[in-house]
Amino acid sequence: MASDPCLGMLGLARRAGKLAFGDELVRQLCADHKARCVLVAADAGESTAKKAAMYAERANVPCITLPHGKEALGAAIGKNGCAVCALSDIGMAAAAIGKLAATHTQYETVAAQLSEKNVRIQSRRGKKKPRDRETQAKTDEKPSGPAKPQRRTDERRRTASQHSGNGSGHFRKTGTSSRPTAQHKPTKNPRAKRVFHTKSPRSKAER
Repeated sequence: MASDPCLGMLGLARRAGKLAFGDELVRQLCADHKARCVLVAADAGESTAKKAAMYAERANVPCITLPHGKEALGAAIGKNGCAVCALSDIGMAAAAIGKLAATHTQYETVAAQLSEKNVRIQSRRGKKKPRDRETQAKTDEKPSGPAKPQRRTDERRRTASQHSGNGSGHFRKTGTSSRPTAQHKPTKNPRAKRVFHTKSPRSKAER
């Protein structure tokens, strides 16, 4: 039984993280509506089989009783024993049941349903990609917004520099004095003017 293609596909799904095994994990996967099919071992208990069928019915997925026992199913997925498991990938589920239907004709109907569902889901995925690309292309074509002209930025800097300088309009420069060179006008000394126009007593004596 170890060389069965269906069991080999289940082992591949286990390594890929697409297989849930055990009652609790299968129940959670079906509750999240992520299960694609539920598989039950041929020698599983009656209560386990009923629970698996109930989980599959809630998730609206097929519940399949395998022709292999718990030991063979557990050995395929790397466990000591497994009574129930569920696949979360539609492609792997269709492939596993398709390989099972190749040797057991009673699974042909379920295999056809899963195969049809796989084609339908893959076609939907294929249609989404062009939409995303067109949306991305339209987004890229839209202008990001008018860029601020550099001239306004320069005018603002110039105005700020003028306000920070002195009243004469000279700009501050790094390493130099900001004060302009003072232009001193000659002041008139009233005392010197009086001395210039007044005749000294010495000049009277000379006369």
